[in-house]
Amino acid sequence: MKIQTILFSFKGRIGRGTYWLSIVPVLVAAHFITFAPILIVGFIVGTESEEIPDSILVTGFMAQLIWLAGLWPTLAVGSKRLHDRNKRGWQLLVWWVLPFCLLFGGFGIDFVSDPNTVLRAGYLSTGSIMMFASLPIALWGIVELGILPGTKGPNRFGDDPLRPRA
Repeated sequence: MKIQTILFSFKGRIGRGTYWLSIVPVLVAAHFITFAPILIVGFIVGTESEEIPDSILVTGFMAQLIWLAGLWPTLAVGSKRLHDRNKRGWQLLVWWVLPFCLLFGGFGIDFVSDPNTVLRAGYLSTGSIMMFASLPIALWGIVELGILPGTKGPNRFGDDPLRPRA
């Protein structure tokens, strides 16, 4: 399978090895491209000022765009890995959206109710509990995608990626 197909197509199946060889470079590149400019701008501008410089805000915004661009390959690779497990790619939403909602529900409730209030201890403990509640969900996603073997032989999503072709 070509690298373009692995990173950008949602069809087919890939094994655990291909999954890890695809997802790790995408995540490392996204982290590097995201944090290198932030660190450089922070080093050049300095951190003594109490105000956040505009350059750091722009760099932070660009970092979000970089992560958004990396979202497609991450979803495509994860979807093909789930296909190898004979599951639909939509299951990725459980491991992405549910932990985000739990985290936002815990920490974000204070910001939604009154944006001018300071985060109080009660909200901090609620956010921490919700964050820990999302941890098993995220960990199960890692286990499902990267550790458990795929189905043997062909399934509804295609041929076994580990089976040698004749």
